[in-house]
Parts: sequence; C-alpha cells; structure tokens
Amino acid sequence: MSLLKKFFGQRDPLVQMRQFYAQQNWAAAFTAAKNIDSASISAEDQDEVTVVERQSGDNLAKLNLAEGEGEILNGNMLRARDHFQLAQEQARSPELVERVKETMASLEKKLSSTALSESGSSAPSSCGNSCGVTHETTLPPGVDNLDEETRFELLLATLPAELAERYASSGDTFRKAWLATHDDDTQQALSLFDLVPEDERDALFYCERGALKARSQDHRGAHNDLQNALEVEPELFPAFDAMVVMLAGAGRLKELEGLLRGTIEEGRFKGFCWSHLAQLLMQRGDEDAALEAGSRALATGEGVSLETVVLCSKLLEQRQRFDEAEALLSQLPIAGCGGGAHPLLAEFWLRRGQNLDRALESFKGALRQEQENPRWPLRIAQVYLARGWKSEAAEQLDRLMTRGGLPEEIISEIRETSERLRNS
Repeated sequence: MSLLKKFFGQRDPLVQMRQFYAQQNWAAAFTAAKNIDSASISAEDQDEVTVVERQSGDNLAKLNLAEGEGEILNGNMLRARDHFQLAQEQARSPELVERVKETMASLEKKLSSTALSESGSSAPSSCGNSCGVTHETTLPPGVDNLDEETRFELLLATLPAELAERYASSGDTFRKAWLATHDDDTQQALSLFDLVPEDERDALFYCERGALKARSQDHRGAHNDLQNALEVEPELFPAFDAMVVMLAGAGRLKELEGLLRGTIEEGRFKGFCWSHLAQLLMQRGDEDAALEAGSRALATGEGVSLETVVLCSKLLEQRQRFDEAEALLSQLPIAGCGGGAHPLLAEFWLRRGQNLDRALESFKGALRQEQENPRWPLRIAQVYLARGWKSEAAEQLDRLMTRGGLPEEIISEIRETSERLRNS
C-alpha cells in the first residue's frame, strides 16, 4: 500500500469529522462538515453533519467575536473587522448570525466616521491563528477595564461547550484563580489556588494549577499536579497537553518519549502522540522513523499539528514522492485565507514550477493577511521570474531590498533570486 493510500485511502469523511468533533477541534470539524457531500450520505447522517457544522461554526464565531471586541478596545478597528468577517463566515445559529451582523454594522459605522491611523490598519499576523480554538485559552487584548463576570464570560467563549460548562459551574475561588492566571498574575493565582477547598480540587483544578506551575518553571510541582489530573481523569486532554509541553520545555525528552509511546499503547490521544513523536524523532535526525511516525499520526485523522503535516510533506518531497507530498499539502485548510490554496502548497508548486497562477493568487492572499511579512512579496517576485515577467520581478525585489530589518534567510533568498534574474 502506498503511503498516500495509507494517509487518505480509507478515511471516511464522516469518521474524520466525528474524530475532529470528539477532539473538540472546531476548525477542523467545521471544515470537514462543510466539505461533506450531502447527496452521498443518509438523511440521518445529514442531520448529524448539520449539527456539527452549526456547533463548530458557532464556537469559532464566538471566538472571533471576542477577539474582535478586544481589538476594538485596543483601538485596532481594521483588525477587529477581520475577526468579524471571519465570524460572519462561521456563525450558523440565527441568534449568533444576527449578533455578528449587528456587531459588524456597528463597527462599519465607527470606521466610516473615524480617521484610522496606519498602526490600526495592519492585518492579523496569521491567516490561521484566529480560525480555531487552542488548548490554552487567552483573554482578548485590552479587556482589563471589564468587570470580572464579563472577563469570565469572554474566556468561556473560547472553550468547547462541554468544557465551558464545567468551568462555569466551578467554585468562586477557582474562578478567581483561573482569571488571575490569564492576567499573568502568577503569585496571586497560586495563592488563590491554595485557597480552593479540598472537596473542589478536581481534575480541572490540578490541570490549571499544574499548567501555571509549568509556566513558572516549577517543573516538579507541575508534574505532580498534572499527573494527579490525569489519574483522576485520563481523558482530560488539556492536562495531557500541558504535561507534554512541560516535559518538552524542561528538556526531559526521554521521559517525554516514554509518555507518548505509553499513551499510544493505552489507546489515548494517538494522533497527537504520534505527531509529537515525529517531531522528536526528526530532532534526533532519524528521518525515516519520523516519517513513519508522522504517517501514523496522519492516518488517525485527529490531533495532528501543522508542523507534522509540514514535516511529512518535506520528507516526502526530499524522497521525490511528489504526488504524495502535494496530496498531503492539499489537505491543509484554507478557510479565512485568500487565494484558494494554502501558501505552503503554493510554495511547493513554485518549487516544482507548477500551477503558477494559483500559487500567485495564494501569495497575494497571504500578503493581504500579512502585509509586513517579506516572505510573500519575495514569493510573488519568484513567481513573476518563473513566468518570465522580469520587470515585475525586478520591481518587487527592488522594493524588498530597500526595507531594513529583514531576516538573514530572507536577505539570502533575495540575493539568490536577484542573481537568477540577472542571469535570465
């Protein structure tokens, strides 16, 4: 069986959607649900897909609403509009659709009557960061002046529904400690956690306190708390995620590898664990084992990081297995990004001299999202050169060479591209 078939051959889209949904990976579940052909499934399955798309989309929309409102408080009106536009694409329930519509209308009214400064017009630094729920919740910027209950509600909006319910029903002291962790007030948070009554110290308590201790470099205390959390609730993924981050950050790589392999044997978080194992093996220089681990992660269809997709596609490309590398990069989500193809796929096409028109549109879309990132005008110049549009390529390169503070790797690429232009 080819590796391509191993990755994708037996992956039922409904099964994949359910896995993403069970993992509370709302961005992936939302994309998977939208891409399922309703004509190919039963009426019962159609109802399930509708529910998944609605709930996942609403969770993403709530996150972008919260982040957009935070940007308004911080004075970044155009960044807020980017978030609200994403929320418009994601919201599904009528109440939330109406709320997003009203919020956008209010913002547009402000924009039409306000002279925006240059500092407020930059786009978000990534076309993916605001499109999904991360394992560590954060408050939007600029909310220090909001009351405690509002700040708590904003945090809850970033959580999966089931987990949000558990936090909402927690005790008052735990809630205050949790808020303090997101205010970066470590000592206050630790003091409050110590005041949580013994009978309220459940898995969530040990998870949050352990993650906080890990960020404070108290690795022993973090390990004890996170281990307690996982003993009480082995399926509590945020606790496991925090344990992995802690061990990696402390350089305890042998211990981390043992944890990952042991958890795989137990049948928990297999995609996530294989994904991290692939990264570990790659750091060790064992490329074949890294590709095998990465392929196992991808075959699970769950918990796989973008880094693992990039790692596997890179290793496949190095082995001249170009069709498989392209198929893998084609799986990357493009929701929220302009151009119709993920920029990593576009860069693959550029290296191969293929689909240059589509690659160009992807890079232009990325540039709209990251206007200050020199990578995208450089890629645009390289497409122009590949198409034989020398004057356009030269113009792009000239603009780049007048910019200061460029990373050395970008400068090196600019020089190499300029040399190819002169010799063409």
